[in-house]
Amino acid sequence: MRLLEYQAKELLRRAGIPVPRGERVSSEEEVRSVASRLGYPVVLKAQVPVGGRGRAGGVVVAESEESAVREARRILSSRFRGHLPESLLIEEFVSAERELYVGLILDRSARTITLISTPYGGVDVEEAASEHPESLVRVSLDPLVGLLPHHARRVADALLPGSELRRELEEIVSTLWRLSTELDAILLEVNPLAVTDVGLVALDARIEIDDSALFRHPEIPRPPPTWRNPREARAAELGIAYVELDGDIGTVANGAGLAMATMDAVAMAGGRPANFCDVGGGASAERVRGALEIIFSNPRVSTVLFNALCGITRGDEVARGIAMAVRELGISPEDIVVRLDGNMAEEGIRILEEAGLRALRSFREAVREVIPRASG
Repeated sequence: MRLLEYQAKELLRRAGIPVPRGERVSSEEEVRSVASRLGYPVVLKAQVPVGGRGRAGGVVVAESEESAVREARRILSSRFRGHLPESLLIEEFVSAERELYVGLILDRSARTITLISTPYGGVDVEEAASEHPESLVRVSLDPLVGLLPHHARRVADALLPGSELRRELEEIVSTLWRLSTELDAILLEVNPLAVTDVGLVALDARIEIDDSALFRHPEIPRPPPTWRNPREARAAELGIAYVELDGDIGTVANGAGLAMATMDAVAMAGGRPANFCDVGGGASAERVRGALEIIFSNPRVSTVLFNALCGITRGDEVARGIAMAVRELGISPEDIVVRLDGNMAEEGIRILEEAGLRALRSFREAVREVIPRASG
């Protein structure tokens, strides 16, 4: 479960990590009152459980009451990746000399927590890694041992060499580790962690708690149904495992491992997966059709790679579902690349050909074909 920013900031504040002064508001009168009390300029932030708010216009600086009210009205009436904010966080504007990134992320495959940091904060860590790969400091932490002093020092040495704020950064890293373990967090990041003339300040924070551990945290409010991405909610109703991402190539597979491998292959070939989608073993034609309807309802999706390696799942059922989607939803056959192999694949290929689709047996060939279709 992902916390909203104001919730994450409150947890940081209670733990002793400096955050900007601010309050959560939900009406124009509250905007006027809080902004006046904080003093202009102020920062208005949409409170939605998704990233990319700044690029989508969900984080703005207001220099006056007129601007604050106008922007608050706009933000509260806008959707951000399908989410309509029910409130705003209004904060004092903090001038940053530099922006850092510090995060703790669960690595399930290695069964460790990875401490990641870079002096290039303010952007996605993936972007920082791409543009400044030498700047990333990764430390694998054994959850049974925890964060040791030399781990925090390593981060401070890399991000603030020779600075008087090194000790403060070490303390913040240690506090983040303690908070992460107390909350059963699968992700806790501060980005950006601002270097200011009065010290370090967490300008933004993201905390995601393991759903399986929520019973240990009754003090944390559960999200209302409106928080959920409508496509993810619809997929859950159909029994489809679907998680939305930021790319433009939809991916579908029958099996969680195959779905992950499909996403990885698209990314390694230079594409950007728009989602994770597993229709499950033994998927019916109706479920396949439902998955494609959900994926194509995402306006960012330009093409879909359907990777079906059939065992329990029947190839003819997969093909019928794809053909139904093309026929009933008005999807162009050119917008779907199908890899179909295994149980009943020959019959499935025949069904697809009758619907105007061409099926490939080779997974690598399918990946190579979907990339230019998306870019075109």
